[in-house]
Amino acid sequence: MASGETRLLVVMGPSGAGKSTVGVLAARRLGVPFYEGDAYHSAENVELIGAGIPLTMKERRPWIAAIGEAVGEDAPELGVLACSALNHEIRSVMEELIPAALTFAVLDVPEAELLERLKERQGHFAGPDLLRSQLDAMDDMDGIERLDGMLPPEELGRKAAELMRS
Repeated sequence: MASGETRLLVVMGPSGAGKSTVGVLAARRLGVPFYEGDAYHSAENVELIGAGIPLTMKERRPWIAAIGEAVGEDAPELGVLACSALNHEIRSVMEELIPAALTFAVLDVPEAELLERLKERQGHFAGPDLLRSQLDAMDDMDGIERLDGMLPPEELGRKAAELMRS
């Protein structure tokens, strides 16, 4: 990697895994920008997700491109992104459209815990209705850093930040 190239940690997993919480904590620990992937969805995507309808790649590409534009405009040396990135196809498009060297880390959380978290979550457009389709869309995450999503958030934030210090 050339000096000055952006490196981006992508904290990933299905809805309710804790991506945003862990991402914010990791970014704070590293002193770098945090990008909330959900903030870059179009109104149409938010509507679909809110209705429990999974996005297709046709809907995901402009969303990922918007994330890439934000990262490109900021051009940080290092940053953290919270984004589901559930399978290889999505991660490949991210690598194509986000101008950064991406490091992926998935938060492993049991399905029953994800469902409980989503039932309790308020003020977010992605609810429990989308969980099954997200879990079905996930691949084996081969070669992806895995973090135990049941650990306390502060510990997860520390572990995620450590991935970028090496």
